[in-house]
Amino acid sequence: MIYRFFPRSYRESVRARLKMAGMKTTNEKFINNAVIISLIIAAVITIIVKIQPLFVFTGSFGAAFFFMNAYITLVIDKRKLFVETVLPDALELMAANIRAGFIPSKALLLSARDEFGPLAEAIRNSGKEIMTGKSLTEGMMEIPKYIKSEILERAIILISEGATSGGQLVSLLEENAIDIRRRQAMEKEVKANIIMYGIFIVFAGVLGAPVLYALSLYLISTLTALGGSEISSADVMSSGVPFFKGGVEISPDFLFIFSIVSIIVTTFFSGIIIGLIDSGKEKGGIKYIPIFMIIGISVFLIANFVIGSMFSAFMP
Repeated sequence: MIYRFFPRSYRESVRARLKMAGMKTTNEKFINNAVIISLIIAAVITIIVKIQPLFVFTGSFGAAFFFMNAYITLVIDKRKLFVETVLPDALELMAANIRAGFIPSKALLLSARDEFGPLAEAIRNSGKEIMTGKSLTEGMMEIPKYIKSEILERAIILISEGATSGGQLVSLLEENAIDIRRRQAMEKEVKANIIMYGIFIVFAGVLGAPVLYALSLYLISTLTALGGSEISSADVMSSGVPFFKGGVEISPDFLFIFSIVSIIVTTFFSGIIIGLIDSGKEKGGIKYIPIFMIIGISVFLIANFVIGSMFSAFMP
């Protein structure tokens, strides 16, 4: 099987990330499907492009396989954002249940409402561990194993340590909920203040760069056509453009591939930077990378067509 050709560390990493993403599929099935789908995508792109087939196939396969794996990260981050949004409500609900007279373990289970989504599922799994004989602290420490969230993990650790040392559990829950809401409000304010940086990066990397590459491609194609045409030496001397004499050594096909690769690299790092601005982590930009790449390449192809149509009448 294809699955067994991959290192054990990678297979175990996929298994752990699938658990964090809440996916029911096995790591073996996911890896096999990712390889097959990536091969199909690479073959289709190679057939369409018809330039440097080995390079295009290898690059397309690597990119497709990367994004198949990045999809798990996107699901993990989506669950994380949702859980961090509803976490204050869950903590306050648990505090209200304790105040109403329920023991902490029962209050924890009663706070697992369906509208809390992945958090409710993690709380139920934690409740099962408590029912099998684990302490409240040990049971609560099971919750972060299903959801990758630093805020959730810190809150659980703080509550567990506070309860173990004899602190007021109700106060700990309510204060944690208030602190999380305050932090989320500050993050929204910071994002609003730096949105202009994101707009500039998107404009430069996704719109500006592809148009400049299209202009460069048209210029090289024009010079190549002029250099290959029958132009008399008198015309060359009278033109006053000395670089026409030596001709153009850069192939338009090479420049086309170079432009596509450069746009992919530029949009990749643009997505990473936007993710860093938006979420504070580079991996937060994974969801933007495919969109930026598609838009950037589309802008390049459209600009190349428009520029060629506009100036074709001026060609000799």
